Amino acid sequence: MRSSQSIAIWLFERLGLDVALTGDLLEECERGRSAIWYWRQVLMAVWIGVWRAVRDHKALALRAVATGFATEFLLGYLWSRWGPELPMFSTVQWITQFLITLVTQVATGWIVARTHRVRPIPMVLMFLIFHLTWYLASAFFWARTILAYVDQPSWHPYLVMYLMTLFAMTAGILLGGILGARPKSPFRRMTP
Repeated sequence: MRSSQSIAIWLFERLGLDVALTGDLLEECERGRSAIWYWRQVLMAVWIGVWRAVRDHKALALRAVATGFATEFLLGYLWSRWGPELPMFSTVQWITQFLITLVTQVATGWIVARTHRVRPIPMVLMFLIFHLTWYLASAFFWARTILAYVDQPSWHPYLVMYLMTLFAMTAGILLGGILGARPKSPFRRMTP
């Protein structure tokens, strides 16, 4: 259970939550609570901490979303301007698209976290929510077509590519946000 506490401490430090709460939760587990109860409490604290940060810093959340979309636009423009032409519907195109999506999303998550140092992880999560909503809304009709033909094997590669792109976007933004976020130090450096 100590490894679970270290993961929870790591999460709480990144979110700026009170780390002492993990000790209180661990004490409850030692009194007979289950690991499922522990992680449910940790995830509820994370959820409340994220939404409290967004609620208390609405302008910062809006700026994080704008920063993320501006970064996406810039990286997309650079790729369309100087990226190589790839053959459509080929394995090379799909692998390249997956890797470029992953790299650009890591860069976007990192930039959002680094430009919002007060609350990096909640702001990255806010951008991720808006980004996924934008992506799913814009690809809704295409996804609906794929799902309509899901029983036909010729459409399976398109479904796999759609899901891989969705996974690469989500994982990339989260990874970039984690890499860009620095834990809050309990001690501040004193300047003379």
